[in-house]
Amino acid sequence: MPPVGSSIRSPARYPGAPPSAPIRTIVLDPGHGGHDPGTSHYGLKEKHLVLDISRRLRAALEQAGYTVVMTRDADQFIPLGGRAGTANRLRADLFVSVHVNANRNPRISGVEVYYPRLSTVGGTSAWPPAVTASEIGVASTTVKQVLWDLVLGRTRFQSRRLASSVCRSLRDGLEVPCRAVKPARFVVLREAWMPAVLVEVGYVTNQTEASRLAGAEYRQAAARAIADGLLSYIRSLGLEHI
Repeated sequence: MPPVGSSIRSPARYPGAPPSAPIRTIVLDPGHGGHDPGTSHYGLKEKHLVLDISRRLRAALEQAGYTVVMTRDADQFIPLGGRAGTANRLRADLFVSVHVNANRNPRISGVEVYYPRLSTVGGTSAWPPAVTASEIGVASTTVKQVLWDLVLGRTRFQSRRLASSVCRSLRDGLEVPCRAVKPARFVVLREAWMPAVLVEVGYVTNQTEASRLAGAEYRQAAARAIADGLLSYIRSLGLEHI
């Protein structure tokens, strides 16, 4: 728990979704689950921490007027491919995977946010949004890959913007360092067809950070900070469309 007198922000009131913003549906992915506990230290299990944070994040985003779907809402195991797959099937606008971190060096602390280094499209993948095979002169796998490359190139750019916004918000909201905003080849990121980030909400191998994550107030603050970062990014998109 943060110390008495900590300046972690009080609950925010979120405005409704900007009518011009192209974001409506957000998929949240609490990492691990079921027989996969994630990292475990100081009596804490990653799968439980991230599920609680994700539920709180969902509540904040729903309060702001967005449709939110979670890849899991219980202690169950979801295969990696099924996580981004859920977002793809729903044609979600954003994908956010929530985790906590670990390191052999117990002095390391802080948050990190990752975005996809690359994205993958298989031969059985659907056509990009707003494109159908009937609109293509030669509907080949090669043409499909080229079209997806065009779509996903912009998606990766937006993912980087989203990651930076979440990083700033966590740094300011939790008063912790944001150690990194960088690309990664995590399966849950590279298989997403929309802007996607993976958020590491602290190190449970750091005793101070673990004790904070153990507290409901800190997890609420973390969820609020992630929500603020997402909403800041969404508002910037809305302004671009005005």
